[in-house]
Amino acid sequence: MAVTFLLAAVTIPALAACGTDSGPPRAVAAPTAPAPEPGPFGPRTLASQPRDLSSKPMAVGAGVVLTLPDDRTALIAYDPATGAQRWRSPARSWYAEQAWPAGSDFIVSWTNVTPDGSDRSVVGNFVARLNGRTGKPVWATRVTETVSRTGDIRFHPMAGAVLVSGAASHGWLAALDLESGRMRWARDGYLRTDDDFGSGDFGGTYALLYVPSDSYTDAGRLIRVDPRKGTVRWTVALGKAYGTTVYSVRRHVVVSRRGSDGDGTVLFLDGATGKRVARVPGEVRAEDDNIVVVASEKGVAAYDQTGHKRWESAGTVIAEKQQGVSDGRTVYLLTGGEDEGALSLVALDARSGKKVAYLARQTPEELLGTVNGFLVAENPYGDDGLIFPGEESRA
Repeated sequence: MAVTFLLAAVTIPALAACGTDSGPPRAVAAPTAPAPEPGPFGPRTLASQPRDLSSKPMAVGAGVVLTLPDDRTALIAYDPATGAQRWRSPARSWYAEQAWPAGSDFIVSWTNVTPDGSDRSVVGNFVARLNGRTGKPVWATRVTETVSRTGDIRFHPMAGAVLVSGAASHGWLAALDLESGRMRWARDGYLRTDDDFGSGDFGGTYALLYVPSDSYTDAGRLIRVDPRKGTVRWTVALGKAYGTTVYSVRRHVVVSRRGSDGDGTVLFLDGATGKRVARVPGEVRAEDDNIVVVASEKGVAAYDQTGHKRWESAGTVIAEKQQGVSDGRTVYLLTGGEDEGALSLVALDARSGKKVAYLARQTPEELLGTVNGFLVAENPYGDDGLIFPGEESRA
């Protein structure tokens, strides 16, 4: 069962008098610059040969690719354009399997060592905020005093907080202040806040939790909470499914679910009330602040926050269980199947759905995100990754 955790130019006519005509002034459109695009951007044309990172990428952001080397002695930030090392964290990170960008910094985890590397005898799990430019800890908070297995500690920054959950002998959830790392509130229970669970802050006013109620099927409750105090604002009961992922698109909640027959359903909920506003068949494969990209038997289609279809790319078949990424300008998806070997990489314009790049049988990797005009992919079965630069950036 796929688990996910915690929980998105105006032209003004100018009147110009004509010096030679005797008639009345004409309305002339004033030249305007293109509307600013959301960023960061991926390449609009992809180089046919990606560069091997020889290291496991964990997150993209702050202008760098954050990686975990084979020896797992430290987290290393690389410049995606040159491959030059920007910084190396001082602490050992044997169990650092997650990292999330938070503004210009990163939220990461460590086990059995303080994140600044000053004390290697401390037992427990830490969540820390690293400066994205230097790698030095801004703060570090020990969330457990015993060692948890890899994957038992999950976390995600949102709405001015870092929501951390544990699923060892008993479930728990804690909210850390994003700026200081101080504990805001905590509660017991198996509240999902994993990186697999899409999340959103909806303007900094609330976050989302998912509470499973059936260990055999993915039935449970979706809860809106105030991330500052942990108070519940609304609860929506979800029926049985076999995989649930939640995303945010502006001020709406998008729930992607898979039934026992393998068919998917996407629900669009009003973020303020939890009421359903639309329902479409398929599964969400990519999303940004404006659209969700849904894959179905017919192909892929993009919907806005209320479930209104923006565009459709019929015949584009997304590889099974493969998630894509969208940076607000370009949607990247992996197409093909196991019988075709390596998957193909397709890039679609996020506004129109028009194909802007395509690389046939290119990669078996999973797409991680874009940074400074580069697309980054990670190998789910190894400790390496790939960087896809734009065609124009090749030497």
